[in-house]
Amino acid sequence: MSERDTTPSLSTSDFTVVRDMVKSACGINLHQGKKALVASRLEKLVRARGFGTFADYIRFVSRRRHGDEFTEFIDTLTTNHSGFWREPDHFLYLQKTFFQKQRGRMRIWSVACATGEEPYTVAMCALSSGLSNAQIVASDISTAALKIATKAEYGDARVAALPAGWKQRFLTPSGSSLYGIAPEVRALVTFTLLNLLQPFSQIGHFDAIFCRNVMIYFDQATRDHVVARLLDQLVPGGLLFTGHSETLLRLPIGVEYVRPAIYRKL
Repeated sequence: MSERDTTPSLSTSDFTVVRDMVKSACGINLHQGKKALVASRLEKLVRARGFGTFADYIRFVSRRRHGDEFTEFIDTLTTNHSGFWREPDHFLYLQKTFFQKQRGRMRIWSVACATGEEPYTVAMCALSSGLSNAQIVASDISTAALKIATKAEYGDARVAALPAGWKQRFLTPSGSSLYGIAPEVRALVTFTLLNLLQPFSQIGHFDAIFCRNVMIYFDQATRDHVVARLLDQLVPGGLLFTGHSETLLRLPIGVEYVRPAIYRKL
């Protein structure tokens, strides 16, 4: 019998404990359909930490909510998918419309930036529009994702979606099939660890906020709460970009629809 055959399954009660811990820690709503995915990801930690059962590991990590072990637990269960030039209509709007009206210094926040492709794309858009004084704050709850973002090296396939000429202008060869982010792009982006469920008013105010493809993991109450707090960080006239699958069905007071997945604070 193989070692995998002896690994116990994740029970419904253990999954419920995991789901509650993740929900309270970062707002992500793991529905029952995610049970197999959770079991697959946690099994690696169960083995690596030397536990014989999921229940033993879950009890261990639940007692260390402010330690590295809990950070590792959250990192393992959060999805950090990103990409350069993802949902390009947003970046085209930045270049052709928003940046043309905002010629002074501006601040942009990339919420849930994952491995960094989104904020680096925003920085490239700014530079291609003649803005070298933009400040882009990029945040995520995952320390593992932020390590990749700050390393700023990406494979050929990851950068293939960039517009023509941008690879040559904004990337530097960094080994076999690897590209690094050019210094002028990196200089515009600052990365920080941030949990959307915790206070973040200290991060300041912004001319635009990208919060894309993260609220799909929240229930409606959490989504409404997060949107309200994000809007508090926007200056009047500032833009909120959401994922195209995250349309705001109930527009908050003082917010207007601009175009799909783009909203303006009045």
